[in-house]
Amino acid sequence: MLRLLWILLLLPVVELVLTVALYNRYGTPFLGFLLLGAVLGAALIGRAKASLRATLVSLQQGDMRVVNGSLWSLLAGARSLFAGALLMFPGVLSDVLALVVLLLPGKWLAGRAGVGPKAANDDVIDVEFREVREEYRLPRDK
Repeated sequence: MLRLLWILLLLPVVELVLTVALYNRYGTPFLGFLLLGAVLGAALIGRAKASLRATLVSLQQGDMRVVNGSLWSLLAGARSLFAGALLMFPGVLSDVLALVVLLLPGKWLAGRAGVGPKAANDDVIDVEFREVREEYRLPRDK
């Protein structure tokens, strides 16, 4: 626990030292890189919020297409929110960490953990039901 606290305390210091060093080396283009990261992070957060909101609304309405993959959808949205927050945080280490989070094979990891959508199963039959009224039925042969 103490080790985690030290890592959390040292991360901003390392970010600051690295940011100052890279600014001294590259100058204004580096600030453009940081600004671009913040803008992309804000856009990513906006898209993730919209995706999470749509998933939650579909779950509330009982949409069965969403229910099967709902946990994966929620985890993917949370991952995008986390990566967007890291992109908005000024610094190179947080941007690299955000890219790692975004590029992780999420479906593969979720499938290995038993969370994601499952592969097709021969035991499942997908059908539609339609009621046929009595007046539309053909007379049966006796």
